[in-house]
Amino acid sequence: MSNMNLKIVAIIAVVAVVFSAFNTYLILDRINVQEKLSAQEEQINDLQNAIYQLSIQNEKLEELQSALEQLDAQEEQINELKNSLERLNATDEQISELRSALEEAKGNIEAAKSNLSNLTNQISALNQSTSAGLAELGTAVETLEQLMSNLSNLDAIVNQLLYLTPAEVYEASYRSVVLIRTPLGQGSGFLYYNSSIIVTNYHVVEDETDIKIEFFDRTRTQATVIGSDAYADVAVLSVPTAPTEATPLTFGNQSVIGQQVVAIGNPLGLTESLSVGYISQVNRLLDLEPIIVPILQLDLTVAPGSSGGPLLDMTGKVVGITNAGTEVGFNFAVPVNIAERVVSSILEEGDYKHPFVGVSIVALTPEVVTSLNILNVESSQTGLLVMDVVPDFPADEAGLKPAVSGIQGYTARDIILAVDGHTTFTVEDWSAYMEVEVSPSQTVTLTLWRSGITESVDVTTTERPPYEG
Repeated sequence: MSNMNLKIVAIIAVVAVVFSAFNTYLILDRINVQEKLSAQEEQINDLQNAIYQLSIQNEKLEELQSALEQLDAQEEQINELKNSLERLNATDEQISELRSALEEAKGNIEAAKSNLSNLTNQISALNQSTSAGLAELGTAVETLEQLMSNLSNLDAIVNQLLYLTPAEVYEASYRSVVLIRTPLGQGSGFLYYNSSIIVTNYHVVEDETDIKIEFFDRTRTQATVIGSDAYADVAVLSVPTAPTEATPLTFGNQSVIGQQVVAIGNPLGLTESLSVGYISQVNRLLDLEPIIVPILQLDLTVAPGSSGGPLLDMTGKVVGITNAGTEVGFNFAVPVNIAERVVSSILEEGDYKHPFVGVSIVALTPEVVTSLNILNVESSQTGLLVMDVVPDFPADEAGLKPAVSGIQGYTARDIILAVDGHTTFTVEDWSAYMEVEVSPSQTVTLTLWRSGITESVDVTTTERPPYEG
């Protein structure tokens, strides 16, 4: 064979071997693929079986859930049956009670029938005596009319006995009034409680130690100060003795507008002078330091020297202590409800303590709102505007806030509308309640307008700091 043929045969042989090897590879690969497919088919069958088992379990779960719902429904039915049984038991009790009530009512009806029968008989008897009864009734009416007339006459007699004339009040009281002399001036006073106690004004004996007393019979003695209250303008003195005819006066119950009163004093050295008039107004505030209590306004004369004398009602009881007069005819007196509190406290404890909140207030009126240029309230707003709060005192501790001053005007923060339910239109309203009804350490409730919202705030009062002159 030639070399060329040999090369061709060799190439063909190589190609045949390669082809045979490739064919073998394909056969083996096909076998592997078939094995993998068989394995996957088995896995798919396993998954299908698992899914089937899950579907069966899901059906069982649904059956269980349905059974639970049926149990819940049965439980509700059981509860309803229990409630029905309870209602039936209650109904049985009510029926028993109703049966007892009906039996009792039946007995009452029988008794009422019997009473009605008796009443019918009584009415019959009454009809027979009506004519005679009418005659007796006419006589009784005449008797009552006569009694009413007698009572009216008796009332007039009682008034005449109780209420004296000014002359009679003076005659019964002037011996109890004293003239008080000090190195700086003079005033008046009166015996109270016993023959050694004299009541007068604080300003009559202020800071004095040389105090001389002259009685109606011109006898004289020296007095010492037991105690005094500058804020109420009241002082209590002690003397060794007094004339027998000088009997102590007593405090009355009230002082009201329109009440006729008399004042006895020593104006301008004119001893034992009488003034007669009426109470013009109550709860005035006197612009005279250090007086802070509400006072009476009078239309009678209180001249210098009369201060400290008694203001008497028409039964001869003290309803005030005269303390000031003006050139234009306004005259004033400390009212009995203040005077009695102060005097009693001085006699028992040596002094009198006023309640203190620690606020500076101004009563709101259209004029005040305009003049202060209060920016956040209407001109019709009423109440007491808090202008200042004393640090570390009750109002400050309770959180009260003063008005804020700005370039354009004031901004209100707290306005006092009432104290313990008593409306405070004016400072006099505030003073009248606080000085008569409230004591130190007492808690009061303030109704506030607070930046447009109404609130209530409790404030516990303290003692007003002593007057230092």
